[in-house]
Amino acid sequence: MWMRDEAGLVDKALKGDESAFEILLHPYRKGILNMAYQITLNAEDAKDISQEAVVRAYKYMKKFKKTKSFKNWIYKITANAAYDFLRKQRSDRNLIAEKERIGLESKSSPEEFYQNRETKEKIEFCLRYLTPKERAVYMLRDVREFSIKETSQTLNISSQSVRTHLSRARKKIRSQFERLNQKKGGADGM
Repeated sequence: MWMRDEAGLVDKALKGDESAFEILLHPYRKGILNMAYQITLNAEDAKDISQEAVVRAYKYMKKFKKTKSFKNWIYKITANAAYDFLRKQRSDRNLIAEKERIGLESKSSPEEFYQNRETKEKIEFCLRYLTPKERAVYMLRDVREFSIKETSQTLNISSQSVRTHLSRARKKIRSQFERLNQKKGGADGM
């Protein structure tokens, strides 16, 4: 049903209907922000990037091809906006993650909250060891559950490149996560 509705909304948005564009964009807003965050590891930068991505999408909506997936198109714009931002920030490589990440569950018990926060902080720490491309691939495949083909189209890279970046990302995350757990185990054992 949504696909039919989406096609109609795309038609209206292509004709300049701002409300149709907003409705079309609505299901992807959180994903846009999360993707920008996963690439930059900075919540404030991610907000700026997600706003830039929405502006770009609206600006270039008339160039959108109806045969393509709107979801892939909007995520591709977001990734490109994030990469543009990182290129501008290349001289200042201090990409520091926020202490509290978007989406922490406040309804959990204090123990669950601490464990969730600790796990998220470990993952954020591990993500710092990935290149921006590896983070984008990891986020799309393992977090957003895009197919290899969708990830390939979104990031404008080959399917083999998606597999390679994903494999590297998973190995780096696993390695860093194991190091963090060894350090914690070593500290607790003292």
